Amino acid sequence: MNASSAPELWAKLASAGLTVGVMPEAVEAHTPWYVRVMLGIAGWLAAGFLLGFVGVGLAFVMESKTASLAVGFMVIAAAYAVFRMAPRNDFSSMFALAVSFAGQALVLFGVIGFFERHMTGTAPWLIIAAIQAALAVVLPNFIHRVVSAAAAALAFVYACEVSGAHAAAAGLLAASVAFVWLQEARLGRLVALAPPIGYGLTLAMIHVEGMASFRHSMATLVQEKAFLGTSSWIGEALVAIALLASVWVLSRRAGWETGEPRTLVGLAAAALIGAASFKAPGVAGGLMIVLLGFANGNRVLAGLGIASLLVYVSGYYYLLDATLLVKSGVLLATGAVLLGVRWLVLSVVMPKEGSGA
Repeated sequence: MNASSAPELWAKLASAGLTVGVMPEAVEAHTPWYVRVMLGIAGWLAAGFLLGFVGVGLAFVMESKTASLAVGFMVIAAAYAVFRMAPRNDFSSMFALAVSFAGQALVLFGVIGFFERHMTGTAPWLIIAAIQAALAVVLPNFIHRVVSAAAAALAFVYACEVSGAHAAAAGLLAASVAFVWLQEARLGRLVALAPPIGYGLTLAMIHVEGMASFRHSMATLVQEKAFLGTSSWIGEALVAIALLASVWVLSRRAGWETGEPRTLVGLAAAALIGAASFKAPGVAGGLMIVLLGFANGNRVLAGLGIASLLVYVSGYYYLLDATLLVKSGVLLATGAVLLGVRWLVLSVVMPKEGSGA
């Protein structure tokens, strides 16, 4: 159909009563996903070759901490310029993404060089977290914001661990995830900023809770340090509080009154799952992600929560110090409880929906 026939067709549809109003403007066609994947791969290859050739001539940069920081920030600025000049070009976006990651590697090398004698302290990791948080806000690219937000959260968690505040890190991360996704619809102008940052924080939370479910911490990735088992229950308690707060906000958003049975049942179920997470770390956090994804109609977020729950439960089952007979009994009891919860939800919490199920 050519451009001249479009208004005529719209006029005929309007005269027939099939449409009303002014004809909408033509929308730019989206590039097929497989074409975007090919362009993205080509962009990464081009960036890799270019950075390799440039790196040979600028090898002296790696020998100086100051030069690494300066060149790294200049490379990131160049990536920002590419993002701004060609925001809808997949090849340019992927090329700028690779260039930015290379610049961040130089910045990281420079920061580590300045604090090479104090890497076990909190200062370098807080600086890295601040830099990544700033990049997550400034650079206008979805993937970049997801990665930068996750990196900032993980650096902050590590800083908390080396300072002895391991429990506070898990609670603050869970509270941040709940806040971003619960307030997503109210952020308005920040609609392009909130989802990628929310995904980044969610991925960082899944990683931290996964480490906890296998009785490890972020500190073991960089240095030999025992898991802070004495304070791990505090972190899970804070995550359980975040789950309770999420259930409360979602129930109020749905119009449920405080004294209604379904509200009390929902809060009681969240409290029980939070208590169970003391023995099976991550369960409360995974369920919170599932609830937030379901409430926002976000299938990706709900899928991440379900996948994380499978990992956490598998970790608990694997590390359970019991015979196979006892483990089988635990699985049987868990299945019975889940079926009971389903019946309770369909009969008490949502009886109308349950009648047609």
